[in-house]
Amino acid sequence: MSNHLPMSSSNKSIAVLPFVNMSADPENEYFSDGITEEIINALTTVKGLKVIARTSSFAFKNKNIDVRTIGGQLGVSTVLEGSVRKFKKRVRITAQLISTNDGTHFWSKNFDRNLEDIFALQDEISLLIADQIRENFGHLNIQEHLIEAPTQNMEAYNLYLKGRYQHLMWDGPGIANAVELYEQCVAIDPSFALPYFGLAYCYAMSGSWGNNKGLLQMSEEKLSKGFKLDKQSYVGNFSKATLSFWGQWDFIKGQKYFLKAIEFNPSYTEAEEGLCELYTAVGYFEKAHWHTDNILKINPLSPNHYFTKANIHYLNEDYTKALECIETSLSINPGFTHPIALKQLCLILTKDYEKLNDFLDKTPLAERPEECRVLYKLVNPDDKIDVDISRVSSM
Repeated sequence: MSNHLPMSSSNKSIAVLPFVNMSADPENEYFSDGITEEIINALTTVKGLKVIARTSSFAFKNKNIDVRTIGGQLGVSTVLEGSVRKFKKRVRITAQLISTNDGTHFWSKNFDRNLEDIFALQDEISLLIADQIRENFGHLNIQEHLIEAPTQNMEAYNLYLKGRYQHLMWDGPGIANAVELYEQCVAIDPSFALPYFGLAYCYAMSGSWGNNKGLLQMSEEKLSKGFKLDKQSYVGNFSKATLSFWGQWDFIKGQKYFLKAIEFNPSYTEAEEGLCELYTAVGYFEKAHWHTDNILKINPLSPNHYFTKANIHYLNEDYTKALECIETSLSINPGFTHPIALKQLCLILTKDYEKLNDFLDKTPLAERPEECRVLYKLVNPDDKIDVDISRVSSM
């Protein structure tokens, strides 16, 4: 179905919600998530269209929330919902566009294809969505194709999506699982660039955590192989920037490659977040603030971006604003330990022991509560609080 809606051209904006895995096997969630991310990435190439970043769109995964509420939280006029059913060598995708103004479904379509046609199908869906938005919102400059097949090997692509799914866990076990899957991927198809860049990122981060020069060298090697296949990959440039900044502490080279990644994909918030962290590390707080504000326009529900913003305020000794950003970050992800620890420091430096003590009592993930209370007393010796600092030597 397709109905023309009289929408303002100023509202050329969309959030692609996580496609629901309708396959019999719940383990196929990696595939439906991967399809969603590919469509988000494709739509970001349409100039003039505001596309909400993956992190914020995925904040609504498995949540039954009215699209009008979603539209208000994300600042978009359109939401794309869908589902994916994968069975043997077939895939069925349903997609529907919904107005966040009144909840009206103004376009929907079902697609049944062979799995080997997945790239053409993703391109077709993305183009149809962009065309519908142009029809309803006004002119958009849409390319002939939004997605190019990154590989002709479906087994390799399937492994890549599994690896990406693990990679986006953003933790040690996830990174380790991603490495294993990416390595299998390039073993099957050595001409597939994306898994090389995925490996480069994973090795760079793992190497930086433990200053493991062997892993950092492996990251360099994977980057070299990836760039031979795709010199203009924004993912590749982001991985190179990550290695340079976090693995080698080369701020100049890190900045160069973060900026190149953003040049190739201005909507790639991971690269802009990395640039914020780099500017914060070297004390360019004004630049860092500008980029965090810019990121939040398309990624308003990212707890990490609010933490980054809080950290900049903290380093600027503006603890009140830092606490405001921390509260926003924790409202999105209450289990995010970085802002929890930063809140403890802010409460110490604002001399608010009552709030600090209450927060420590009510927060199971608080960082070393007893030591934190002692630290408060050491920083604020004139405060008359009942804390035994004689134990500090044994801590």
